[in-house]
Amino acid sequence: MLRPLILGFRRRRAVATIIGGLIILSLILTALGTMVFVSQQYDQYQQIANKMEQHGDQGQSENLVANYPGLTIVSTISCGGCFVYSMSLSNLGGVGVQIARIYITSTVSTGCTNLCILNPSSSTPTSTSSAFQQSEQFLNAGEVNHAVLLYLPSTIPGSNGLPTGASQNTILIVTSRGNMFSFQWPFPIQVGGQSQSAFSAGIVKVAYQGTGYDSKNEPGPVAGGSGGKAAAGYCHSETAQAYPASAGYAEELTGVNYAGVGDGDVLWFVNPWVTQTTAGTAANGPTGNTTTLYLAVNITNTGVIPITVAGGSLDLTWYGSNHIDGTLFGIYYGAAPGTFYSIASAQTVAVGTWFLALFRVTTFELDTGSGGTWPPANDASVTFWGGASLTDNTETTSFVGGVSLSSGLWIPYSC
Repeated sequence: MLRPLILGFRRRRAVATIIGGLIILSLILTALGTMVFVSQQYDQYQQIANKMEQHGDQGQSENLVANYPGLTIVSTISCGGCFVYSMSLSNLGGVGVQIARIYITSTVSTGCTNLCILNPSSSTPTSTSSAFQQSEQFLNAGEVNHAVLLYLPSTIPGSNGLPTGASQNTILIVTSRGNMFSFQWPFPIQVGGQSQSAFSAGIVKVAYQGTGYDSKNEPGPVAGGSGGKAAAGYCHSETAQAYPASAGYAEELTGVNYAGVGDGDVLWFVNPWVTQTTAGTAANGPTGNTTTLYLAVNITNTGVIPITVAGGSLDLTWYGSNHIDGTLFGIYYGAAPGTFYSIASAQTVAVGTWFLALFRVTTFELDTGSGGTWPPANDASVTFWGGASLTDNTETTSFVGGVSLSSGLWIPYSC
């Protein structure tokens, strides 16, 4: 009787052990599963947190700025009577920027008085919609002078587009990362006068007179000229046009009433290069100074107010002590045939118009080095680069001053 009881007890004990093991195993598996689940959730959280942190860093790296003049009316695009503006932007940040929306508010009774909201559009907007081109909404990192076409409806109050008075429109640019960048248009006048962005320059032309060489003898302006003979010190082949001449032509300026100008107050300006022989006779050394150089810099008033030109200087350099310096003696301005104004007359130039700033070269240094000669070695064609400065010579808060980059003067080895 006792043996069957012992066997039954052992069987129940074995079953209990198995059940207990299963319970412990299930607890271990449950704990392990919970740990894996918590770990996965933490990893997902960390990934999202890292993405958000990265997104925040990228957002802080965005830096959009508007280039002067901010907005420019475009008259060559037809959209059923709407107003088309080109907005110039530069991305100075370290990441690409996508424009999501643009808001324009006008502070007077015309223009976007009720807030114009511009969304990206893949098609040309109509005369009743406000939009900007979808293809232009992305700016690469470091991209400058990026143009975005803005379309405003012809139904905005006033029907003349945006008001052009000083700082009467606020343009707010919203990016896809939620940042906002704004500027006022037209650009506000800075305290103390206009900034140096009030000037932009076109091509430079050169004239020369004296007992050495005279630009009137270039082949274009005067019949029977040198014919572009390099040995004679001339190598221009452009034909002549009276003021205003296009970039590819020689240009005659008449009535240049200045003490240093001969030939009946006429200067012949040719494209900006002179032979090495001419340069040698115009320099302060090494072959003497028998030719006077004059430089005409084509400058546009891109500011928001008229500018008065009453003084200025020119500085071009090659390298080291090789430089060309000059002083402004007048401007040539107005519709053809044009008028010469000395700096004493302090002529005012209207917004958006161009003029020729006339400089007389007072210092032309050619340093060929110790024991060097001019012309230099056979392969030594050189170019002088620099800038021209202009001012109205006032001493009040109306002061206007600026620097305009010049296109340079080339001295080729040969024609």
